[in-house]
Amino acid sequence: MDPIQQEQIAAARYALIAPVVSRQTPFAPGELAAWLKETSSREYDLPGSVRQTVSMRTLERYLALYRRGGWDALKPKGRPAGPSKLPSSILQKAIVLRQERPERSVEQIIFLLEESGIAPYGSVASSTLARHLRKAGLSRKQLACDSSATLFNRFEAAVVMMLWQSDFKHFVHLPDPKDPKRKRKAMLCAVLDDCSRFIVHAQFYWDEKLPRLEDCLKKAILKHGVPETFYCDNGSVFSSHHLARICGKLGIRLVHSRPYRPQGRGKIERFFQFVDTSFRPEVQAAMSAGGMTTLDELNEAFQAWLEAYYHERKHGGTNESPRGRFERDRTAGKRPSLLELNEVFLWEERRTVNKTGCVSSWATPMRRQELQPATK
Repeated sequence: MDPIQQEQIAAARYALIAPVVSRQTPFAPGELAAWLKETSSREYDLPGSVRQTVSMRTLERYLALYRRGGWDALKPKGRPAGPSKLPSSILQKAIVLRQERPERSVEQIIFLLEESGIAPYGSVASSTLARHLRKAGLSRKQLACDSSATLFNRFEAAVVMMLWQSDFKHFVHLPDPKDPKRKRKAMLCAVLDDCSRFIVHAQFYWDEKLPRLEDCLKKAILKHGVPETFYCDNGSVFSSHHLARICGKLGIRLVHSRPYRPQGRGKIERFFQFVDTSFRPEVQAAMSAGGMTTLDELNEAFQAWLEAYYHERKHGGTNESPRGRFERDRTAGKRPSLLELNEVFLWEERRTVNKTGCVSSWATPMRRQELQPATK
């Protein structure tokens, strides 16, 4: 900011507080408070700002600055050159990441930039990146205001066990157990109760294929019972006929979100964001110290974090802890035994059996007469 702009801003700030600092007689009790309230209620043409009002707290700050340092103290401090500037390559990639998923936080974007090697670790300040994104019209608030899409109402299931949400999340890279010299990405599968935000089960796996989803869902049902609705996206894993058959046999309503409309899965996505900001740094610190090299160690640490921290902290959306709300409002539901679940979760496929008793390894069209009853 050049000296002329600093002088203009100082002059505007002084004009606001001039009735107080230039007064020769003391204020009567309550008179200063009334002046602050009345001044903050007006609109002004403020240089260097799009705002037209000044809060009472800001007026008090201007008064304190002037009394302590005079006119020069009212001048805004210029931004230091150098570290606050972002290379265009980093800024352009950050813009692409925000445009791909507007719900990404600045911290997530910085993490992705660092993990991909585009930005050195610790080189991008969150305040600097946020300012550049805001200047480009890509802050999350600006994107929400600019979107001409349908307005969304907040939804919350009325009771626990009424609706579960599920999704996968890519996490850190760990040594491949089959080849320790290579790295392999761990995938988090989580199932969340919509009403309480309680995680009925979550676990890290080596991939995001259907058997991993079924394993996670099976463990959640075994621990807590059968939900009314299972809500997920349209990925191939969640759209498989195996999952539809499992839900049908257990009496669960399987619902998929509309394509390209992730807003309905906001609670599970918000949980994943919290995992990124709260759990991931601990994992990275442990990995840097030479610990946490296996999937079992990662799952053990995650379960400890989940039970001791996430489930016990007050949730901003409910003002209750997830565990407290889940256990308080929980109603008795259907709880199948392990034997029943094992039967329901068996994979089923129809195969052709020839005269020698050999079963083909590929699916055969249903119209063939030689098809036998389903084998398990």
